[in-house]
Amino acid sequence: MQDFRNLIIWKRAHQLVLLTYRITAEFPKDEIFGLRHSMRKTAVDVAGFIAEGSSKGDDVEFARSIGGSIALASKLEYYAVVAADLEFMGREAHGNYEKEIVELKKMMQGFRRRLISAN
Repeated sequence: MQDFRNLIIWKRAHQLVLLTYRITAEFPKDEIFGLRHSMRKTAVDVAGFIAEGSSKGDDVEFARSIGGSIALASKLEYYAVVAADLEFMGREAHGNYEKEIVELKKMMQGFRRRLISAN
């Protein structure tokens, strides 16, 4: 078991949560319980799965949690496409946001591979 706060991937995921909250604050008010809520919850869950996985008894279980985080990050990436297509965020903001998500996914995939290869 390790402290999730020390993990670089958790720190990046947490930064993505904060960025998601800032971006979605600009969404239309009628999206409070729609896309805005879904994006915020999914971003929090990405970081949350990392935190939860860090408390698992072994690396195999932790790797499964990281896999869940990767899947959620892909879901968030899709939500960002929808938000851009609905013009809730500009193209530049969408590009920067998507870049952050993709970079985090790559980091998590590498971390997951290391966990699996250690066993």
